[in-house]
Amino acid sequence: MLAAGVVLAALGATTGHQQPSALRVLVTAVVGLLAPLFWPGNGETPMRTALRIVVWSAAAAGLAAIALRLLGSAAQPFSRILPSCGVLMLILLPTHVAAAILEQRFRGPSGDAQCAREMAGRTVVIALALLGSMPLWLGPAAELLSGQHPWTIDAVIGLSPLTHLAVASGNDLLRNQWLYEHSNLAALQFSYPVLTELAWFYAMVSLMLALTALAFRRLRRPHPH
Repeated sequence: MLAAGVVLAALGATTGHQQPSALRVLVTAVVGLLAPLFWPGNGETPMRTALRIVVWSAAAAGLAAIALRLLGSAAQPFSRILPSCGVLMLILLPTHVAAAILEQRFRGPSGDAQCAREMAGRTVVIALALLGSMPLWLGPAAELLSGQHPWTIDAVIGLSPLTHLAVASGNDLLRNQWLYEHSNLAALQFSYPVLTELAWFYAMVSLMLALTALAFRRLRRPHPH
């Protein structure tokens, strides 16, 4: 809560001058990037780890909802907050599953749980930031490929978690002033993904990561012989 408050204040979220939809994107994006850094780590059993993933993701989404009610010139209605925070939780579920897998991998034979947890959290945050900024740094390549593969522009935009938060918040992400000036995709023809498609996408990603974690755990289990 303290970290999110400091970052949001530094980004001007407390001034009340931002549009409600842009504020929803900002708050959910900040909380989404900070949550894996404070990931409490794996539990003693796979069931406890799964419970921690769900509870921690829900807690982060709840923190974002509280912040959206408190920030801005006027309190935002729950009908607008719930979709944004719901998609944030869908993003954080596979994110923390990946953090749990990496933590188990980094822990290795040394057994340094704290170091493994911090490394996993930082790695996941860097990957999430790179994915979120795809329309910015991968935009020129998508424009070059769009002549022969028109779907590349929509793919680069649609794979970004920041785009997903913007769709849930009702915000035209690439029409925001800064992105409109710095992203070449803003001047091209594109379409955003649909909210229902995003829900199915994250459900499949979470399932695949969960199966990967179970398979990895079975491979690490010592053979009886």
